[in-house]
Amino acid sequence: MALFIAGCGVYEGSFTRELLEVLDVADVVYVDLYTMPESSWVLAALERWRNKIRVASRELLEGMSKAVVDEAMGRNVVIVSAGDPLVATTHVSLLAEAQSRGVEVRYIPGVSGVCTAKAYSGLSYYRFGRMATVPGPWRGLKPYSVLATIYANLCIDAHTLLLLDVSDDGLQLSPIDAALKLLEVEAELSEALKTRALLGLTPVIVVERAGTPEARLVAFDSFESLSTAEERFRTPSSLVIPAPLNPTERWVLESRLKRALGATWSRRAYGRSECCEYYEKTLRWLSEG
Repeated sequence: MALFIAGCGVYEGSFTRELLEVLDVADVVYVDLYTMPESSWVLAALERWRNKIRVASRELLEGMSKAVVDEAMGRNVVIVSAGDPLVATTHVSLLAEAQSRGVEVRYIPGVSGVCTAKAYSGLSYYRFGRMATVPGPWRGLKPYSVLATIYANLCIDAHTLLLLDVSDDGLQLSPIDAALKLLEVEAELSEALKTRALLGLTPVIVVERAGTPEARLVAFDSFESLSTAEERFRTPSSLVIPAPLNPTERWVLESRLKRALGATWSRRAYGRSECCEYYEKTLRWLSEG
């Protein structure tokens, strides 16, 4: 008897052979549909095992994890989520709880939406810095820490991947709403710190459905242009804020987009030192507030 924490990738074609074998020996399969938006496809892909399927709520897997671990003491319990189950989720706590109680645990990795978004962007994977999630309005939070992460990464000449929050009912924050919120909060922060706003001068890439056959990149010369875009983006989507591109990255991205990029993609109207200063001031302001 064991607890299997498994990922099924970003679409049905990314199921692994290991996942299929585990599903065959499972007594019960809990399906997490809340971690990744538009993941109802998972249920359709698991139709073959429909008699074992239970849709799991966040409350069950996070607030009542003891009951899930108890069940795994006498049965083969599989927890399936889209993407990879240990990337940008809380499922690692389930793994730790089960192991601490002597329950055998197997981790079945899946194609990660986070990793594919970075790779599909066309930018150097090794130049990505810290990642952050832009909270949706349902959280009642202002993304000051997200701005700090962006500034910190630009300070060290690193790209930033921003995930877009998902509500408990599966609604993902749109790229346009994320841009509007970040610009709004940066304006507030700039006034408080007596600094100039930088995001409005910064390019941004929307990465749509990375890892699937419908994947797409949409590049904007600035956050301002994204915030006023009329385009409708499909979910799941994420944002990439690039540091100034090196010649290889620029060539790759222009080839992918099939168009030339403006000068701001390689040279900014601000320097790294200004980003470093902004980051330090933001941290002090947050600690004092």
